[in-house]
Amino acid sequence: MDECALYTDPLLYDCLFGNAGGSATVTDQRHGELTIASESFYIEQALEGGGRVLELGFGTGRLTIPIAQRGVDIVGADLSPTMLQRARAKATAAGLAVEFVPADMRRFDFGTRFSTILIPGNSLLHLLTIEDLRQCFACVRRHLAPGGKLAFDVSKWDLARLTREPGERHFVLRVTHPERGEITVEETAEYDAAEQVRRIAWYLSTPGKPDFQIVEYRLRVVFPQELIWSDLVKLSGARFWFFVFGAPASHVPAGAARRDNHLAGTARSRQGRAVVWRGEANP
Repeated sequence: MDECALYTDPLLYDCLFGNAGGSATVTDQRHGELTIASESFYIEQALEGGGRVLELGFGTGRLTIPIAQRGVDIVGADLSPTMLQRARAKATAAGLAVEFVPADMRRFDFGTRFSTILIPGNSLLHLLTIEDLRQCFACVRRHLAPGGKLAFDVSKWDLARLTREPGERHFVLRVTHPERGEITVEETAEYDAAEQVRRIAWYLSTPGKPDFQIVEYRLRVVFPQELIWSDLVKLSGARFWFFVFGAPASHVPAGAARRDNHLAGTARSRQGRAVVWRGEANP
């Protein structure tokens, strides 16, 4: 699992991946709307669980803090020391006592169980191998209370996006930075089909400084069928619901619902919501 360079610059990270309250930094309307929708979804999942919540890969607390502000007892776990420091400072500034702990989502043991576990914002895709995913889901299962649920979202990859020429630049988003002003993000990417890994480079530019920073990172490509038919799902020992956000109808497996361009599942799939793997944890 790589550590993306964006996770060492919390101010830039908060501009690119802000919460609903900070979505004004995103000048691209669609990304702003997705930010607000994502926060609403995870807050709803945390509140519906009715118990203690664990968030894996919390970043700077963009979801952890709004959830805690609604009275939920939430623990945040992240591997990045920079993110931990920033999240703790933001929680203190908000007058919240949130427990943020260093942890690898593949190997953690908190000695307790949670009613809901959240893995938002493509965090699962930093696990580059099937073994990484197995280890993560096994840890999640051990930490779920009976009847608990796991909520997560991952990008839904279409073939056209995966087969782009490696050197082609494509617009990602535009944000307003408190010090640099307007920042435009473009990306190039190359897909390794054998490894199911996408190698990505983000080019950050201001009007007067093109490509002032280049950020390289890798993400695993997860397809809907993997979450239904693979033995990853069997680790849950329970039923599994999911949504495919934005997938063409011909690409959506039977029983799935559709939305924008993300993949998720839900404990109330018939009502048209998003992710959840739900079921009994190990005794």
